[in-house]
Amino acid sequence: MALGKNSKKIRMFGGNNLQVKFPGGWQNLGHMITGTIEDKTDSQEVTFADGTTLDLDGKRKVKMSVTLAQTSKEELELIDSLRGGIFPVYYYNGIVDGKPQAFYFKEVNVIPNMTLKNPDNPMNIVLEMSVLPQPGNYWINAGNIQDLPQGCEVWTTTNPYYESKNNFYIIIEGPGKATK
Repeated sequence: MALGKNSKKIRMFGGNNLQVKFPGGWQNLGHMITGTIEDKTDSQEVTFADGTTLDLDGKRKVKMSVTLAQTSKEELELIDSLRGGIFPVYYYNGIVDGKPQAFYFKEVNVIPNMTLKNPDNPMNIVLEMSVLPQPGNYWINAGNIQDLPQGCEVWTTTNPYYESKNNFYIIIEGPGKATK
């Protein structure tokens, strides 16, 4: 696979859309200040009888961290209801190569941390999310409100099926309306 240099594939702006699926449906968690997805694999060093060493892949760990800007009573109570639960999460990543890009996580464990400091502009809520691995690859229908929030940036009924390339998340690109 040749990637090449393409300046259109540089993401300049984030998506500012994080939604969690509760039993009653998808809920937007408000404006985002920052969002980070970490997909890391630690390594394990193996030493052979002749003294040479080799680093081997170890355990894979996927985490997401989001800082929310809104801190009204409704957001604070909504965040509190996430404690101890496991939820599907939709994270809009912005425009890449002229297409909207999003991540779908089938199961995340949300760990809310609240920092309300005065004076501070803006006050914020930090959500740490540990992504649970699935038994294998999985798929979603990007035109089904059970799988994705209706009207989200990557919502489509044309070729709506996306399969994960790993057991942690699915990356969805286009064909939704590309907006900043």
